[in-house]
Amino acid sequence: LEAVRQDGNALRFAAEPLQADALLSPDAVAVNPFAVQGSKSLVCTLLELSAVERGFRFGVAVGLGGKELEGDLPHKSTLGDLGRHIRASALDQERCFYLVLPGSDTPVSALDVEQP
Repeated sequence: LEAVRQDGNALRFAAEPLQADALLSPDAVAVNPFAVQGSKSLVCTLLELSAVERGFRFGVAVGLGGKELEGDLPHKSTLGDLGRHIRASALDQERCFYLVLPGSDTPVSALDVEQP
């Protein structure tokens, strides 16, 4: 995934099953907001997620500077939808970031972008 992020042509050197993986296509990688393990990226922590009439309400701590973001997402949103909303709303120059969910000490995998 990180190789495709750096150069969209990198996928042609991967094994055929990887070349066929929709999550690794250059278009999918371009909109994937999550950092790959080991990369130098900002960490955001999901503080709150609750169901509301129109979908979900969330609260996120952005980095270590104390900045917080709140927002709403429609029903059937994915982790990728949440990540793209955070990136568009709070991350000026960051292409990707780590998202840590409540109760976890490891960030969301960039390959879990389509998980609800």
